[in-house]
Amino acid sequence: MKKNWLTKLDYRISLEVLVGMTLALYLLQQIAFYELLSEKVFIVLTLVTFLGLVLGLLSTSLILLIANLLLVSIGAFLLYFDPVIMLTKIKLLLIFAIPMYSVIAFFIKRTLYIRRLLSFREEDIHSYLKFRDPLTGYRTIDSFFSKYQQFVDSLSQSRDASTRLVVVSLFYVDFYDQYFYRNPEATDQMVRDMAETLLFTRNPEELFFYLKKGTFIILSAIYDNELEREKFEKLNDLTKLKLSEIVFKTEQVQNITIRKSDCYISRKTTYTADQV
Repeated sequence: MKKNWLTKLDYRISLEVLVGMTLALYLLQQIAFYELLSEKVFIVLTLVTFLGLVLGLLSTSLILLIANLLLVSIGAFLLYFDPVIMLTKIKLLLIFAIPMYSVIAFFIKRTLYIRRLLSFREEDIHSYLKFRDPLTGYRTIDSFFSKYQQFVDSLSQSRDASTRLVVVSLFYVDFYDQYFYRNPEATDQMVRDMAETLLFTRNPEELFFYLKKGTFIILSAIYDNELEREKFEKLNDLTKLKLSEIVFKTEQVQNITIRKSDCYISRKTTYTADQV
Protein backbone atom coordinates (compact mmCIF):
# COMPACT_ATOMS: atom_id res chain seq x y z
CA MET A 1 0.00 0.00 0.00
CA LYS A 2 1.40 3.41 -0.99
CA LYS A 3 1.98 6.00 1.71
CA ASN A 4 0.53 9.45 1.30
CA TRP A 5 2.79 12.48 1.21
CA LEU A 6 1.99 13.45 4.80
CA THR A 7 3.21 10.10 6.10
CA LYS A 8 6.37 10.29 3.99
CA LEU A 9 7.06 13.77 5.37
CA ASP A 10 6.54 12.51 8.93
CA TYR A 11 9.25 9.90 8.40
CA ARG A 12 11.70 12.41 6.91
CA ILE A 13 11.33 15.11 9.58
CA SER A 14 11.91 13.96 13.16
CA LEU A 15 9.92 15.17 16.16
CA GLU A 16 12.96 16.88 17.65
CA VAL A 17 13.52 18.90 14.47
CA LEU A 18 9.88 20.02 14.37
CA VAL A 19 9.85 21.10 18.01
CA GLY A 20 13.20 22.86 17.68
CA MET A 21 12.07 24.64 14.52
CA THR A 22 8.85 25.79 16.20
CA LEU A 23 10.63 27.13 19.29
CA ALA A 24 13.31 28.86 17.20
CA LEU A 25 10.72 30.45 14.94
CA TYR A 26 8.66 31.67 17.89
CA LEU A 27 11.74 33.04 19.68
CA LEU A 28 12.94 34.91 16.58
CA GLN A 29 9.46 36.32 16.08
CA GLN A 30 9.23 37.61 19.65
CA ILE A 31 12.72 39.15 19.58
CA ALA A 32 12.28 40.73 16.14
CA PHE A 33 8.89 42.33 16.78
CA TYR A 34 9.14 43.26 20.47
CA GLU A 35 10.50 46.74 19.73
CA LEU A 36 9.11 47.06 16.22
CA LEU A 37 5.40 46.63 16.98
CA SER A 38 3.13 48.51 19.29
CA GLU A 39 1.99 46.82 22.47
CA LYS A 40 -1.49 46.01 21.13
CA VAL A 41 -0.23 44.59 17.84
CA PHE A 42 2.44 42.56 19.65
CA ILE A 43 -0.20 41.04 21.95
CA VAL A 44 -2.40 40.26 18.94
CA LEU A 45 0.53 38.56 17.19
CA THR A 46 1.29 36.47 20.27
CA LEU A 47 -2.37 35.49 20.59
CA VAL A 48 -2.56 34.60 16.89
CA THR A 49 0.53 32.41 17.26
CA PHE A 50 -1.03 30.61 20.22
CA LEU A 51 -4.27 30.04 18.31
CA GLY A 52 -2.31 28.61 15.38
CA LEU A 53 -0.58 26.08 17.64
CA VAL A 54 -3.88 25.08 19.28
CA LEU A 55 -5.58 24.71 15.89
CA GLY A 56 -2.82 22.44 14.59
CA LEU A 57 -2.83 20.24 17.69
CA LEU A 58 -6.61 19.77 17.77
CA SER A 59 -7.52 19.53 14.08
CA THR A 60 -7.54 16.84 11.43
CA SER A 61 -5.91 17.54 8.08
CA LEU A 62 -9.24 18.39 6.39
CA ILE A 63 -10.43 20.69 9.19
CA LEU A 64 -7.01 22.34 9.27
CA LEU A 65 -7.12 23.05 5.53
CA ILE A 66 -10.63 24.51 5.65
CA ALA A 67 -9.94 26.57 8.78
CA ASN A 68 -6.72 28.02 7.37
CA LEU A 69 -8.40 29.00 4.10
CA LEU A 70 -11.19 30.74 6.02
CA LEU A 71 -8.79 32.51 8.38
CA VAL A 72 -6.56 33.71 5.54
CA SER A 73 -9.60 35.00 3.63
CA ILE A 74 -11.08 36.76 6.65
CA GLY A 75 -7.71 38.18 7.71
CA ALA A 76 -6.97 39.49 4.22
CA PHE A 77 -10.39 41.10 4.02
CA LEU A 78 -10.13 42.80 7.42
CA LEU A 79 -6.57 44.06 7.01
CA TYR A 80 -6.64 45.11 3.36
CA PHE A 81 -10.20 46.28 2.80
CA ASP A 82 -10.63 48.03 6.15
CA PRO A 83 -8.69 51.24 6.80
CA VAL A 84 -5.99 49.61 8.95
CA ILE A 85 -2.76 51.60 8.87
CA MET A 86 0.04 49.05 9.10
CA LEU A 87 3.10 47.92 7.18
CA THR A 88 2.36 45.37 4.47
CA LYS A 89 4.86 42.91 5.96
CA ILE A 90 3.12 43.08 9.34
CA LYS A 91 -0.25 42.51 7.69
CA LEU A 92 1.07 39.44 5.88
CA LEU A 93 2.55 38.12 9.12
CA LEU A 94 -0.76 38.47 10.96
CA ILE A 95 -2.61 36.81 8.07
CA PHE A 96 -0.30 33.81 7.73
CA ALA A 97 0.80 33.35 11.35
CA ILE A 98 -2.06 30.99 12.21
CA PRO A 99 -1.66 28.78 9.09
CA MET A 100 2.12 28.64 9.54
CA TYR A 101 2.08 27.62 13.20
CA SER A 102 -0.95 25.36 12.81
CA VAL A 103 0.76 23.32 10.08
CA ILE A 104 3.89 22.90 12.21
CA ALA A 105 1.81 21.90 15.25
CA PHE A 106 -0.17 19.46 13.11
CA PHE A 107 2.99 17.63 12.04
CA ILE A 108 4.19 17.54 15.65
CA LYS A 109 0.90 15.93 16.65
CA ARG A 110 1.13 13.34 13.85
CA THR A 111 4.69 12.44 14.80
CA LEU A 112 3.73 12.04 18.46
CA TYR A 113 0.78 9.86 17.46
CA ILE A 114 2.96 7.60 15.31
CA ARG A 115 5.52 7.22 18.10
CA ARG A 116 2.80 6.41 20.61
CA LEU A 117 1.24 3.90 18.22
CA LEU A 118 4.56 2.16 17.66
CA SER A 119 5.22 2.12 21.40
CA PHE A 120 1.89 0.43 22.13
CA ARG A 121 2.37 -2.09 19.30
CA GLU A 122 5.99 -2.92 20.10
CA GLU A 123 4.97 -6.03 22.03
CA ASP A 124 2.67 -7.15 19.21
CA ILE A 125 5.41 -6.59 16.64
CA HIS A 126 7.90 -8.56 18.75
CA SER A 127 5.40 -11.40 19.11
CA TYR A 128 4.69 -11.40 15.37
CA LEU A 129 8.38 -11.55 14.48
CA LYS A 130 8.95 -14.33 17.00
CA PHE A 131 6.13 -16.52 15.70
CA ARG A 132 6.55 -15.83 11.96
CA ASP A 133 9.19 -17.25 9.67
CA PRO A 134 10.73 -14.48 7.51
CA LEU A 135 11.28 -16.74 4.49
CA THR A 136 7.77 -18.15 4.10
CA GLY A 137 5.60 -15.92 6.30
CA TYR A 138 4.28 -19.06 8.00
CA ARG A 139 4.18 -19.71 11.74
CA THR A 140 7.30 -21.02 13.48
CA ILE A 141 7.88 -24.03 15.73
CA ASP A 142 7.28 -21.83 18.81
CA SER A 143 3.84 -21.01 17.48
CA PHE A 144 3.17 -24.70 16.82
CA PHE A 145 3.72 -25.58 20.48
CA SER A 146 1.06 -23.10 21.59
CA LYS A 147 -1.46 -23.76 18.80
CA TYR A 148 -1.22 -27.53 19.10
CA GLN A 149 -2.37 -27.49 22.72
CA GLN A 150 -5.20 -25.09 21.87
CA PHE A 151 -6.45 -27.47 19.17
CA VAL A 152 -6.28 -30.50 21.47
CA ASP A 153 -8.03 -28.70 24.34
CA SER A 154 -10.89 -27.74 22.03
CA LEU A 155 -11.71 -31.38 21.19
CA SER A 156 -14.73 -33.10 22.72
CA GLN A 157 -14.32 -35.93 25.24
CA SER A 158 -17.22 -37.93 23.80
CA ARG A 159 -17.16 -40.08 20.67
CA ASP A 160 -20.10 -39.41 18.39
CA ALA A 161 -20.77 -38.22 14.84
CA SER A 162 -19.69 -34.69 15.67
CA THR A 163 -16.44 -35.66 17.40
CA ARG A 164 -13.42 -34.04 15.81
CA LEU A 165 -9.78 -35.01 15.53
CA VAL A 166 -6.65 -32.95 15.25
CA VAL A 167 -4.40 -34.03 12.40
CA VAL A 168 -0.75 -33.05 12.24
CA SER A 169 0.58 -33.45 8.68
CA LEU A 170 4.29 -33.29 7.96
CA PHE A 171 5.84 -32.56 4.55
CA TYR A 172 9.57 -32.17 4.06
CA VAL A 173 12.20 -32.10 1.32
CA ASP A 174 14.51 -35.09 1.23
CA PHE A 175 18.25 -34.25 1.10
CA TYR A 176 17.58 -30.59 1.94
CA ASP A 177 21.12 -30.01 3.25
CA GLN A 178 22.60 -31.05 -0.08
CA TYR A 179 20.43 -28.54 -1.92
CA PHE A 180 21.34 -25.77 0.51
CA TYR A 181 25.05 -26.57 0.25
CA ARG A 182 24.92 -26.33 -3.55
CA ASN A 183 22.95 -23.07 -3.79
CA PRO A 184 21.35 -21.33 -0.77
CA GLU A 185 19.45 -18.80 -2.91
CA ALA A 186 17.89 -21.48 -5.12
CA THR A 187 17.00 -23.49 -2.01
CA ASP A 188 15.23 -20.50 -0.45
CA GLN A 189 13.28 -20.00 -3.67
CA MET A 190 12.31 -23.68 -3.63
CA VAL A 191 10.99 -23.29 -0.06
CA ARG A 192 9.01 -20.18 -1.05
CA ASP A 193 7.48 -22.10 -3.95
CA MET A 194 6.48 -24.87 -1.54
CA ALA A 195 4.86 -22.36 0.81
CA GLU A 196 2.86 -20.84 -2.04
CA THR A 197 1.78 -24.28 -3.27
CA LEU A 198 0.52 -25.22 0.18
CA LEU A 199 -1.45 -22.01 0.36
CA PHE A 200 -3.40 -22.82 -2.81
CA THR A 201 -3.70 -26.57 -2.23
CA ARG A 202 -4.84 -26.82 1.38
CA ASN A 203 -8.01 -25.69 3.13
CA PRO A 204 -8.18 -22.07 4.33
CA GLU A 205 -9.02 -23.02 7.94
CA GLU A 206 -5.79 -25.00 8.38
CA LEU A 207 -2.71 -23.59 10.09
CA PHE A 208 0.70 -23.74 8.40
CA PHE A 209 4.06 -23.93 10.16
CA TYR A 210 7.59 -23.87 8.79
CA LEU A 211 10.19 -25.69 10.90
CA LYS A 212 13.26 -24.76 8.82
CA LYS A 213 15.24 -27.03 6.48
CA GLY A 214 12.37 -27.56 4.06
CA THR A 215 9.98 -28.97 6.68
CA PHE A 216 6.34 -27.90 6.83
CA ILE A 217 3.66 -28.87 9.35
CA ILE A 218 -0.07 -28.44 8.75
CA LEU A 219 -2.46 -28.43 11.70
CA SER A 220 -5.99 -29.51 10.76
CA ALA A 221 -9.26 -30.48 12.46
CA ILE A 222 -11.57 -33.10 10.89
CA TYR A 223 -14.59 -35.17 11.94
CA ASP A 224 -13.78 -38.58 13.39
CA ASN A 225 -15.25 -40.94 10.77
CA GLU A 226 -13.92 -43.07 7.94
CA LEU A 227 -15.25 -40.85 5.17
CA GLU A 228 -13.50 -37.77 6.54
CA ARG A 229 -10.28 -39.68 7.01
CA GLU A 230 -10.34 -40.93 3.42
CA LYS A 231 -10.98 -37.42 2.10
CA PHE A 232 -8.16 -36.05 4.22
CA GLU A 233 -5.71 -38.73 3.12
CA LYS A 234 -6.54 -37.92 -0.50
CA LEU A 235 -5.86 -34.26 0.23
CA ASN A 236 -2.49 -35.14 1.73
CA ASP A 237 -1.65 -37.29 -1.29
CA LEU A 238 -2.60 -34.42 -3.59
CA THR A 239 -0.47 -32.05 -1.52
CA LYS A 240 2.54 -34.35 -1.80
CA LEU A 241 2.00 -34.61 -5.57
CA LYS A 242 1.82 -30.83 -5.99
CA LEU A 243 4.92 -30.28 -3.86
CA SER A 244 6.80 -32.92 -5.85
CA GLU A 245 6.19 -30.89 -9.02
CA ILE A 246 8.38 -28.10 -7.64
CA VAL A 247 11.93 -28.12 -9.00
CA PHE A 248 15.32 -27.03 -7.72
CA LYS A 249 16.53 -24.45 -10.23
CA THR A 250 20.20 -23.59 -10.71
CA GLU A 251 22.08 -23.87 -13.99
CA GLN A 252 20.17 -27.13 -14.29
CA VAL A 253 16.65 -28.07 -13.27
CA GLN A 254 16.34 -30.91 -10.78
CA ASN A 255 13.25 -32.60 -9.38
CA ILE A 256 12.89 -32.86 -5.60
CA THR A 257 11.66 -35.68 -3.38
CA ILE A 258 8.91 -34.94 -0.87
CA ARG A 259 8.26 -37.10 2.18
CA LYS A 260 5.04 -36.97 4.16
CA SER A 261 3.65 -38.23 7.42
CA ASP A 262 0.51 -37.60 9.47
CA CYS A 263 -0.73 -38.18 12.99
CA TYR A 264 -4.38 -38.34 14.11
CA ILE A 265 -4.94 -37.03 17.62
CA SER A 266 -8.06 -37.21 19.80
CA ARG A 267 -8.77 -35.57 23.14
CA LYS A 268 -7.77 -38.77 24.94
CA THR A 269 -4.39 -38.86 23.22
CA THR A 270 -1.52 -38.09 25.55
CA TYR A 271 0.87 -36.92 22.83
CA THR A 272 2.53 -33.61 23.57
CA ALA A 273 3.70 -31.18 20.90
CA ASP A 274 7.29 -32.39 21.35
CA GLN A 275 6.27 -36.03 20.88
CA VAL A 276 4.32 -35.22 17.74
